[in-house]
Parts: sequence; C-alpha cells; structure tokens
Amino acid sequence: MPELDPAPETVPATANRVSIVTRASYGAGDLGFVLVWQGAALFLLYFYTDILHLAPWVAGAIYLAGMVWDAVSDPLIATWAERHAARTGRYSRIIAWAALPVGITYAAMFSIPAGGAAVTAIGALVSHLVFRTAFTCAAMPYSALPARLTRDGEVRTALSAVRVVGAAIGGLAVAIATPLIVQMATESGEGAGYRLAAIITGAFAAVVLLLSSLGIRETPTASQAPPATDYLSDLGEVWPGLLRNGPLQRLLAMMLLATVGFGLFTQNMLYFLNHVLAQPDLVLPALASPALAMILTAPLWMMLAARTSKRLTMLAGLFVATLGYLMIGIAPVGSPALTLASIGLVGVGSAALPVMFWSMLPDAVDYGQAQTGSRIEARTFGLTTFVQKCAAGLAALLAGGLLAWSGYEPDAGQTAGARSAITAMISWLPAACMLAVAMIVRGYALDRKRHREIIAQLSGQEPAEERATHSGG
Repeated sequence: MPELDPAPETVPATANRVSIVTRASYGAGDLGFVLVWQGAALFLLYFYTDILHLAPWVAGAIYLAGMVWDAVSDPLIATWAERHAARTGRYSRIIAWAALPVGITYAAMFSIPAGGAAVTAIGALVSHLVFRTAFTCAAMPYSALPARLTRDGEVRTALSAVRVVGAAIGGLAVAIATPLIVQMATESGEGAGYRLAAIITGAFAAVVLLLSSLGIRETPTASQAPPATDYLSDLGEVWPGLLRNGPLQRLLAMMLLATVGFGLFTQNMLYFLNHVLAQPDLVLPALASPALAMILTAPLWMMLAARTSKRLTMLAGLFVATLGYLMIGIAPVGSPALTLASIGLVGVGSAALPVMFWSMLPDAVDYGQAQTGSRIEARTFGLTTFVQKCAAGLAALLAGGLLAWSGYEPDAGQTAGARSAITAMISWLPAACMLAVAMIVRGYALDRKRHREIIAQLSGQEPAEERATHSGG
C-alpha cells in the first residue's frame, strides 16, 4: 500500500457532525443550481426550435457544444478550486463570487432575438457557452463540499438527501413558474414570456446561491501556504487516480447512462405533451410531478439506505423509475391520469439515484486516497460532472437528431413517425438506460463495512470491529 499523503490540506479536520444550518444551506445551494440547470434542460431546446426557429439538429448541436465546453472546463476549474481550498480551507466563497454571473448569463440565453439563421445560431451558441462557464465556476466547489464537510458515510447520505430535496424544489419551482409566466405574457408573445421567466429565474437563483454560500460553515483545513505541486501536476493526477479506482469507474458509467436516459425524458416532455398527447394543459402538472415526487421520497430513500445499503437502494430506485418509463410508453393517448401517474413514478424512482450517487462519490474519493496516497476531491467531482455534462449534451444532440430524422416540424401537425420518435425518447430509451445502469450497480462493491475500514486506515486506526475483537468485546 502506498504511503498516505500526510498534508493537512488533504485530510479534513472537521468533525463528522454537520450542523443543521450547514445542511440546510447546502441543500439550498442545489435549489439555486437546479433552477437554472433544469430550466435549461426543460425549455432551452424548445426555445431554440419553436421560438428562434432553429433547425432541430442545429439546436441540438448548440446544446451539445455548450455542455461539452462545460464538461471540458469542469476538471480545469475543479483543479483550480481545489488548489484555492488548499490555501484557504474553503470552497464556499468561490460559490459566492460566481452567484451573480450564473443568474445574469442564464437570463442572457433566453434573450437572443430571432433573426437570420446564422446570426441567431451564433448568438445562441455564445450565450450558452458563457452561461456554462459561469455555472461551472459555482458548481465545482459546491459538488466537492461533502468530501470536506464529513467522512461519515451516513452523514454524507443525509447531505445528499438534503441536496436532492433542494434540487427537487428548484426543479418544481422552475417547472411551475416558467409556464405560468409564459401564459401570463401571452399578449407579448411566447418568446417574451420565456425571456421574462429567465430573468426572474436567474435573479432568484443568484440570490439563493449567495445565501447558500454564506450559510455553509467549513472548518478551515489548511494554512495559507501554497500547494506543493503545480497546477498541471494536480490536473495530471486525475487520470491515474481513475485507473486505480474501480468504484469511481462504475459511478462514472452510472452517471453517463442515467444522464442520457433522464436527459431524453426531460428534453422531450414538451414535445410529448404538445404533439403526442395534444394536451398542452398538462404541461404544469407533468413538469411538476417528478419534482414533487422527489421532494416527498428522497428522505425515504435515505432511510432505506440506512437500513439496507446504498447499492440496494439504488437498485430499488432504478426498478421503480424503469417501471414508470415503461408505463408512459404503454399508456393510452386518451388517459392523461395514467400518464401523469407514470411520470410521477419516474420521479419517485429517479429520486433514489442522485441521493445514492452523490453519497457514494465521496466514499469513492476516500477509496482513491487509500489506493494512491493522494486525495483528489474537487478534481474527482470535476471528472464526474465532465461525464454528466457530456452525457446531457449527447442526449440533446440525440433528441435533436431523432426529431429531425423523424420529420418533426415546429408549429405543424406531426407525422406518425415523429410521434413515435418522441414517445421512444420519453419512454423506451430511458427505460433501456435504467436497465443498463442496474447491471453496473450490481457489481458495486464499496459497501458500508469496506468504507469504514478505509476511513480507519486513513486515520491510522483499526476498524471498530477489529478493536472490539482485540479487546475481547
């Protein structure tokens, strides 16, 4: 076993207990992030195709380019954030610096006027790239916080559940508020409604992120001395660390497939309601029901994980989500109640995935430190969101490509082929992704006992079970 890095900046000195204020502030942070993340996921592709009248494949390519740039910048900004935290002991102040740019650039994405196809496409691309850069600057330090706040696996699960509840509230808020604002602005036009909704959403997200950063209490874990290694050396540690971290490899594969599946589901919701069901009045309940289901069930998934394991809990969530996706596909077109129930079931099952994933990921950071002797915190989360955002961009490109291939035309009656493609993207393809994730989860071996052994090793202590045996207990 390699010698463990004794540098004080890499080993958190915080107690395993995390205060109620910090937990609430941490959860509020993802509320702010998801306001703009889910707002873009739900409405931006539709805004590009039906408001700006960009070709579906162009709209999908712009979304993919923004996500790929976001993904590429994640490890770069994460490495910088980790070096900053090594000097100051804090991630939260970076979130405060980036809060206002996140809100402004989100509003700017929906402020592009329709015009010539080339000029409109360039404006959409530039605004998307700028927003994703601002988002990354805030999101990278936020994602790394659990690894620094505590090493207790159960506390991490609780933090993850609070985060998912905050995210679900953000998703619920933007899913309800945006259509309502668009409806109220009908006299000014649908495009003006989306622009107003984006301004309000961006402003609220900026305020929430700022308050979240101020409420998180990190215990400084480092002196003001600069890191011993340079930036490129720190960045270069990510790949070797991944190769020696089997649990992290599985988590990244899970993230890839789950994001593609859920991305197809969210990207096609408006198309499904408007063109397959032909019931635009269902937009509000359909967009709200998954988020509401997550709010109600995330704590339940946390309690199930405490009684069983993170792996089994994630498998249970995948089963429920898959069932929901399949029910959407087989529900009769004239049965809105069954469709809404199926969408809600997707939300119930999907709530387990982020609760477990974001709790498992800090455990994988600990595993990696035990294997390599180097603790890679924000850089691991940067690599994870690199995969997440590439997958989200791939889902958007796939959605745009399938829409174009199927003959989809905005503001027109859709062919049977277009309706079938939309149904497949909201039902059958996400279900297939969930089944693939389940196959990967089955082999995840970093359970509660193994993680406690790793923490004891990193602390230079025997696991509690061994101490009891040696003492005759």
